Amino acid sequence: MSKQEVKKESRVKVTKKLWFKIMAPKLFGEGELGESYLSNPESAIGRTLRHNLKELTGNVKDQNASLLFKIDKVVGTTLHTIPVGYELSASSVKRMVKKSTTRLDDYFTTISKDGKKVVIKSVLITSIKIQRSVGKALKKTLQDTVNEDLHKNDFATFMVNMASGKIRMELRKRLAKIYPLKEAAIRSVTIAGSGVFVPPPVVEMAEVSSEMEQEETLSEENAGTDFTEEAPAAASE
Repeated sequence: MSKQEVKKESRVKVTKKLWFKIMAPKLFGEGELGESYLSNPESAIGRTLRHNLKELTGNVKDQNASLLFKIDKVVGTTLHTIPVGYELSASSVKRMVKKSTTRLDDYFTTISKDGKKVVIKSVLITSIKIQRSVGKALKKTLQDTVNEDLHKNDFATFMVNMASGKIRMELRKRLAKIYPLKEAAIRSVTIAGSGVFVPPPVVEMAEVSSEMEQEETLSEENAGTDFTEEAPAAASE
């Protein structure tokens, strides 16, 4: 008897994938942020993406900033997002810091109108060295300005105000009444617990040189005085 040929059936299941468009929120014009090739669009929910602000506003001055979006729902073949953060590029912060300037970094949390806990990191650059009391006044005014906007707006609207430059213009207007600044900027904005990681700023050589110059000035002023002083602890954000 001849052996009967047995046909083998393939058990490999082929999963069909489709292209899904990723869309910006309505407040940002619902423009396309990109595309993703997925077999299961539900698996994309919760993912975050970074999008250059210039691509949304068309303003070349915004090329150093990025908005962070999180995919929160699927509608047909589109993935819809919500804003969860904002950040300046490390290179743009580096260019702000020059020799013989004072850099003031700040970190604080606040609550938006819709109950989101928001983490704010800011940077102020003055053209000359300033007194500590002036620095405290500048930081407080910046915090008050940001808190005022967040307390009367939900987080998404606040992000629109950041993207449009409204927050920055208001900061410059108020801070100029205290002391003329070379730069005033929000380095990053994130929702606490959102899973979005914004790396800490790198201490640049210009900043180190500025601190060394301040220490040398203090040494000259205290010449002839016999005492030692402990080095200040490194600030942590």
